[in-house]
Amino acid sequence: MNQDWLQTIGLSVEKLHELFDRTDLDVEWKKIQEKLEEARYNPGDVRPLADCMFSILLAARNRGYSVTAVFEELGKVAEDSMRRRWKKMPDGTYRAI
Repeated sequence: MNQDWLQTIGLSVEKLHELFDRTDLDVEWKKIQEKLEEARYNPGDVRPLADCMFSILLAARNRGYSVTAVFEELGKVAEDSMRRRWKKMPDGTYRAI
C-alpha cells in the first residue's frame, strides 16, 4: 500500500462530512458501538473494525481535524506507547506506569 490510501481516506471523509447531516460524536459513537458488536460476533471479518475507524475520522472531521492530523497524532501515541512500561492489572487490562 502506498501513500495514496491516506489521500483516498481523506477525500472520502470530506465527501461524507459534506453529504451527511450529522457526523458528530454522538452519531458516530452509536455507529461504532454497532460495528464493534458486529466485530465481536464475526471475528474473521475486519470490515467492522475499519468502519469504526472511519466513524472516528468522521467525528474528528466534525471537530475540525483532518485525517492527516489524526494519523500524525496516532503516530505520536504509538511512539509514546513504545516508550512506556506497562503493568497488567487484576481485571486483565494494562496500565502505563
